[in-house]
Amino acid sequence: MTAPTGPDGHGSEPGLGLGLDFGSTGLRAAYGHPGGPVRRLVLSGARWPWLLCEPAVAGALPVTFPSLKSRLGSGRPVAVGGVPRTADELVTGLLREVREQVEAAAGSRVSLTVISVPVGYRSAQRTALLEAARAAGLSEVRLIGDAMAAVIGHTEGRGSATCLVYGLGYGGFELGLVRGVRDSYRALGHETAASTGGRTFDDAALTAAIRAVRGRSHQVGLDGTGWLRLRARVERIREELGGTALPEGDDAALLELDLGDGHTEQLRFDRDQLAAYLERHVRRTLDRAQTLLDQSGMASRDVDMLLLVGGGTRLEAVRSGVRGLGRDTVHAPGHLLATGALMHASQLAGVSPARLDTMVPQPADVLDDTLSDAPRLSVTLLSPPAGAGPLDAGPSSPPPPPPDALDVGRARQLAEQGHTAQARVLLETIVAEAQALLGSLDAAPVVPDEEPEDTDDWADRKAARRLSAARDLLTERRFEEAVRASHAAWQVARDGSSGPVVLDAMIGVHCAAAMADSSPEHFTDAERWLRCAYGHDPTNARVRELLAERTYRHAERLDGRGRRDEAVEALHQCLSWNPEHTDAQTLLEQLTRRGRNQRDRGGVPR
Repeated sequence: MTAPTGPDGHGSEPGLGLGLDFGSTGLRAAYGHPGGPVRRLVLSGARWPWLLCEPAVAGALPVTFPSLKSRLGSGRPVAVGGVPRTADELVTGLLREVREQVEAAAGSRVSLTVISVPVGYRSAQRTALLEAARAAGLSEVRLIGDAMAAVIGHTEGRGSATCLVYGLGYGGFELGLVRGVRDSYRALGHETAASTGGRTFDDAALTAAIRAVRGRSHQVGLDGTGWLRLRARVERIREELGGTALPEGDDAALLELDLGDGHTEQLRFDRDQLAAYLERHVRRTLDRAQTLLDQSGMASRDVDMLLLVGGGTRLEAVRSGVRGLGRDTVHAPGHLLATGALMHASQLAGVSPARLDTMVPQPADVLDDTLSDAPRLSVTLLSPPAGAGPLDAGPSSPPPPPPDALDVGRARQLAEQGHTAQARVLLETIVAEAQALLGSLDAAPVVPDEEPEDTDDWADRKAARRLSAARDLLTERRFEEAVRASHAAWQVARDGSSGPVVLDAMIGVHCAAAMADSSPEHFTDAERWLRCAYGHDPTNARVRELLAERTYRHAERLDGRGRRDEAVEALHQCLSWNPEHTDAQTLLEQLTRRGRNQRDRGGVPR
């Protein structure tokens, strides 16, 4: 690490620099005095809640696994040991421990800290991270983009090259194109998406497992700790099957699924199944890389170095798929971002702060999905029932039973009673399910089930089928059809013993559909679904919170597209649902101040 040794170049000891890579599953630190050796520290493991387990609002899984990093700045409580705390408090404690360990080892105080952040990290998250670092006793703190830190760390701050940084970690995927000339670096562009990464694989694998056991009418009764253990096992399966050092003939891995009632099921993941799933995700990233190069007026032959960063780049499908994106390929060590952040800190002695601040890209929109139809991961359920073959939970899984003719009769009865809107919803659901069923059958004749007796038990089973179809439609991002299917389930069960449970499930489908896409184009439908859920249960505080949150996200996207007046209107609407929404209050103040400044300068606010 090269930098001046002190103000006079002689006897005074230079300040201690600290570089941090704050990841989704751990924190890496590099520290040292300018001109001295680089020392490293890693914090991970079970002591800190790196990954959380929370109720899901979208998809077939009942839970989701966000990172502590992603919750920074949200103000939402995080349950740790049964005690609610904020992510900001937890991160402050984590950074304080890092500071104390580094200062004890180095025998001096940290004078400057640089933290590496992804381009997709939002402004509120960046602000919260800086505040947490300062609350932890790190007095002077700066940020640097992940791609920039990777290039500086690899070239040791003295390289001259055009580098394409290909980052694939737990939280998502990011590309950064950086040009370095000696000790000067410039970002040429970025591409980012949240729907390709380790978390995506975990969700896909567990969703496949849940679909498989659902075919046996089993329910998975795990608590949060159990779900986290299961997710960790899925992560090991990904590493076992996707690595380059898999022993010959060892092409499958087993997952034991504890159903919580003393019953377990074993599921098999095959290497070929994993490769087929990953292939389309890798192809997606290659398309994004080509887009980035095209926008920069470059070709892959103009890229001197392809830097692979993040745990996902250890997968053989990724390494083989990205060959050719640059003249040379470098598999970066895990400490590279922290080292680059430390070297950036060492440059502060001779570079003006204004210039260094340009090395942190402005937050960019993270695409919710870049595949028109997301791939599914297949899994084989072992020990099938007598007389049955292995049950595969991939795209060829048997669809739900076809709709019963009594549903049409019920729709006719509703229409005759003047309830035309309900009749339409029910009929549209029948049509949607029939189309989905026909599309998944390979020209096989449809054999209708024997008509069951009209009992509460039969109604419960039918409602369960409708809800199962609704959750599958959510996974396939067919949101309108999912909402209609959930309405159909409620129509069947509303007068039975399972009515309250199905009502809650129906509202959950509405909420999941509304929160799955944050784009302005999706907002009208999202608001309609949430208002529908609110109409079914006006006492549901969760629905009111989501109405506020979805409207806030809409305002953020509008502001990002330069539609300030519409964003302000949306923020007022958000605060009418939740007057305590701090992010909305902050953004509204910023937009109001921005509009006032433009008027003072004689401009016209957008």
